[in-house]
Amino acid sequence: MFLLALSAATLGQPAPGPFKSFGDWAIACDNVRRCEMTSLQPEDGDIDTSGAELSLTREPGPAGDLTISLWPAGDAPGTLTLTIDGKRIASGALEKGVLRVGGDAALPVARALANGRSAQISVSAGGKTATLSLAGASAAMRFLDAQQGRAGGVTALVARGAKPANTVPAAAALPMVPAIAPGGQAAAISPALLARLNKASGCGGDYSASFPQPEPETGALGGGATLVLLACGSGAYNLSSAAYVVRAGKAAAARFDDATDPAELINASWDAGSGTLSTHGKGRGIGDCGEGASYVWDGARFRLTEATRMDECRGSANWLTVWRATVRR
Repeated sequence: MFLLALSAATLGQPAPGPFKSFGDWAIACDNVRRCEMTSLQPEDGDIDTSGAELSLTREPGPAGDLTISLWPAGDAPGTLTLTIDGKRIASGALEKGVLRVGGDAALPVARALANGRSAQISVSAGGKTATLSLAGASAAMRFLDAQQGRAGGVTALVARGAKPANTVPAAAALPMVPAIAPGGQAAAISPALLARLNKASGCGGDYSASFPQPEPETGALGGGATLVLLACGSGAYNLSSAAYVVRAGKAAAARFDDATDPAELINASWDAGSGTLSTHGKGRGIGDCGEGASYVWDGARFRLTEATRMDECRGSANWLTVWRATVRR
């Protein structure tokens, strides 16, 4: 009971940060003002990015660590080179398919992005050269400066001025989510209980003898509770599930702290090792837009620990984070 009371007091209703689009860039900031912007396929289709992407991430607070991440077109190994308006700006060896530029080296790259018109990403070992539009990059950085309280100061990326770094608000601590460690044995779901769940949820009507319902996924939540993910219809690339918690043979709709009604989960999965329930709802089949979330169980409801989204279906596999929390077991 102490754990549940502490959970409620520590984290109220989650309030994810904003998501915005500027030209051929998307940007999001999370609940503690960590911001990331990422490149998009231009709407007019004049440029084929071939899967290449570039993102800029900045931490909150006066120090505000900056990181530029670059993904080439394809998976060719070697040295990646970033060129902006014909000038070589950054280069380095790919590690696990990405080049990251941080520290003092990241700031001139960011300012070149803000002032440029187009960027080229190439790989030495015969990979494709991809072009990225920089339309909207400067506006996205201006939004970032405003969100983090940097506008008009020496730490701003584009909205620079004379205000000292100590005028930037300090980074806030992430909210804490107490959670129960998963354990025990998941309860068996009898045909009678499955029938009751299908009737209560209406999910059984989506299936027939020629299109049978998949077996429910279950997971031991700890403390004698079992998670049941009941298949509730599917499309070409999304599977809907109704979530229930079973205790001593009795089932109740799972509660989530970011939803007031019984939740419909999209492409849900349970990871017993980490005790994490995840969702990944695609806006279309290639997965370049949609919403995702991760939850942990606190003994009474599922608590949001991460939320991501990509509102623009324009070639980006890099869904942006709008909510984070830390977990204490």
